[in-house]
Amino acid sequence: MLLALMVLASLISIMFVASVASTITELRRESEDMKSYARHHSAF
Repeated sequence: MLLALMVLASLISIMFVASVASTITELRRESEDMKSYARHHSAF
């Protein structure tokens, strides 16, 4: 029983870490897209 709970907790934590990493990479990509857009559409 304890082993099953440990496995479940580790799976949940791995999924949480993967979710956070995915969110961070998506925010970085979005930031780069905004910089690129601003660079191409600036008046100067």
